[in-house]
Amino acid sequence: MTTFGYRVMELYVTPLRKPDDRVPFTEPQATTGLRSAVLKVIEDASSAGQKDDGKSIYTRISVVKESGWGILLTAQGGDYGERREIFDVESGNPDDPPREIKLSDAVLKDFHILFIIPPYGVSGLMISEVRGRSHLTAPICAMLNSRLRQYGICIRLTSDLVDAQAWSEFLSDEGVGITGVELVQSTRSADRTAFTQENVKSARLQLSLVDGSEVKRRILSAVRAMRDSNKPPKLAGIVGLRGFKDEDFDEQQVITVHDGRQRKIDVTSSWPRFTYPIDTDEPISAREFVEAVISTAKIALDNLNVDLSAQWRPKILD
Repeated sequence: MTTFGYRVMELYVTPLRKPDDRVPFTEPQATTGLRSAVLKVIEDASSAGQKDDGKSIYTRISVVKESGWGILLTAQGGDYGERREIFDVESGNPDDPPREIKLSDAVLKDFHILFIIPPYGVSGLMISEVRGRSHLTAPICAMLNSRLRQYGICIRLTSDLVDAQAWSEFLSDEGVGITGVELVQSTRSADRTAFTQENVKSARLQLSLVDGSEVKRRILSAVRAMRDSNKPPKLAGIVGLRGFKDEDFDEQQVITVHDGRQRKIDVTSSWPRFTYPIDTDEPISAREFVEAVISTAKIALDNLNVDLSAQWRPKILD
């Protein structure tokens, strides 16, 4: 069953080849500000899709709506370049011949993306719908940046601040439990301890923890402490793993459960990307997507010190 959610990223703009110099949203002067420039390039991009031959991904924008500070896209994306067949699993009729998907056919899914771009300041938001692990953040940004070059600028994204806040609130919830630890070793060198001397690509060690155990409490405390220090906990030492050090692993993940949903937190370096769940088992409409994300958007904008006006909130009708 597909899980639905969304990611929130701070959006800012810099000149080309100057990633540390933020441009005020009142620019570019060729338009009436960044929001107008982004809306224009989005409308230009919606007339044609874009292929990524390196990753065999095709992306297109099918619907554009705007309201308040918001620009809402319904984008479609999917892969191509592999011959496949379609079969109706509901009917299961073996007499129905499968329909062919050709090498040049892209299998597309809809994704909602909401841009919130204030008329002033240097910080806005890009909120992307996530289905399972799929989202169109990168290809849509690449599509828009190729057209924003005419203004000498490009969109950049960071989620450090908004994700750290989200993880902090998540881990502060007393209903969050720790069920296990996963340690992954995917590179080999002469001075590293290895699970085996055989030639293997990677090895994964999963430890399931006993409810109410001291080690479980230590892990939860260490992960929560990461909110303030932003330093990863040393899980191999905490669980008492013999013969291995934390440096022997390329990934260290804490397995959590909340409201029956399992979630893995990769604590190897800083905070991982946070995905907010949407409580649905079916694709949602554009209006429903905006309603699902808007309260989180307000909190994120407040944390970014964006001065909200009475007209900031996008109101999207289906």
